[in-house]
Amino acid sequence: MDTNEFWQKFIKDTGAKPDLKYNGEYQFGFSENSMTSIISLVLSGNKTAISSSLLSYEIDKIPVPKVNDYYIITDTNDNPVCIVKNIKVTKLAFKDVTWDLAQKEGEDTSMEQWRQSHIEYFEEEADIIGYNFSESMPIVFEEFEVVYKG
Repeated sequence: MDTNEFWQKFIKDTGAKPDLKYNGEYQFGFSENSMTSIISLVLSGNKTAISSSLLSYEIDKIPVPKVNDYYIITDTNDNPVCIVKNIKVTKLAFKDVTWDLAQKEGEDTSMEQWRQSHIEYFEEEADIIGYNFSESMPIVFEEFEVVYKG
């Protein structure tokens, strides 16, 4: 089933308004192992947030996520897995992320571990798309809920 069919099944199964639109698709992580692991965290409710660099949206000319945006989460083969809805979106400097926020991402067991994994991620992304990582760099922190698992 492709993402459009999955979305239409969501509309039918939940009784959502037929003109409701989704804002895009997400794949978490760079490798098959990390994608699979992160999808499990989302489906179990242990991952309820994601952070992204604001610069990545600006460079890619993609609208910055907002509250009530819907996204289809896909696996490594681009198959839809679930639909999430943003319930809160915060813009803040990387250095200002607190443990209360960071632990909502569900992947790390300490603030130090979160910072290190995200510095590595943002530095890798920066090299790929062309920005400079800094601790004062703005990020977009999205809190979401799974609204459909199909």
